[in-house]
Amino acid sequence: MAPFPSWTKEWHSEPYPAISPTRPELSSAGRVVVITGGGSGIGAAIARAFALAGSEKIAIISRTQSRLDKTKAEIEAKHPHTKVLAVAADITREADINNAFDKIEEVFGKIDVYVSNSAWMSSGAKIAESETAEWWQGFETNVLGAFLSFKAFHKHASPKGAYILNIDSGIAHMPPIPTLVSAYAGSKAAATKLFDYIAFEYPEYHVVNIQPGVVDTELNQKSTVRGTDHVDLPGHFAVWLTSPEAVFLRNKFVWVNWDVDELKARKNEIGKETFTTTLSGVSFADWVGF
Repeated sequence: MAPFPSWTKEWHSEPYPAISPTRPELSSAGRVVVITGGGSGIGAAIARAFALAGSEKIAIISRTQSRLDKTKAEIEAKHPHTKVLAVAADITREADINNAFDKIEEVFGKIDVYVSNSAWMSSGAKIAESETAEWWQGFETNVLGAFLSFKAFHKHASPKGAYILNIDSGIAHMPPIPTLVSAYAGSKAAATKLFDYIAFEYPEYHVVNIQPGVVDTELNQKSTVRGTDHVDLPGHFAVWLTSPEAVFLRNKFVWVNWDVDELKARKNEIGKETFTTTLSGVSFADWVGF
């Protein structure tokens, strides 16, 4: 039984054949892939998945060089065809992240896939009892960092268009839950709208917001919700999302636990407002705007 409400009847907590990066249909050969927060956890798993899918050029960014170097060594040892560029940078510092993306293009060329994965979660406390600087750090990393990273990426994106995967959180669209993560929820909701507007203002990009599952990462350990999903599930799902099979999910918000075969079979049921952040009970599907 699914631990959360689900659009598909089948719920996955482990990788499965339909999203295997080894499927020829999901090949990522020839693509330059960049992942922020790529030194550990879900970001490192996404890097491993794209290497498995044939990407020869993968750049990973985070603040800690030692973690980046460890992930780089592990991937290159297992996938000799893949070159991993490990770039230490603080995504909340504009000069830092600009220099990182400048270096990536200098070494690898234009970017085909950009994964916004860096995140921060403050320690659990009610809002009034929260330490102000730590609470606000969630918005610094999850919103400002995502904004600055996109600006830097945009200057170096492939002129043929690119994929943008925002590793989001279901908490951005769920009712409040008793886990004392108001800053994380609020900042992830803001990041969701940020990427919605990126998709709107830059139609050359294929944007998807992703709930990556509940994975037992260092970040998740700050919450009271224990990990139930395998760390490779979001990585494999991310590769699938950049394949022709998933083109119908452009500009949508999806959960990695949903079954992709069922999604494909039911894609005609996915309307304009399906899998988007909207006001329940009020439809804007036919609104033409200003």
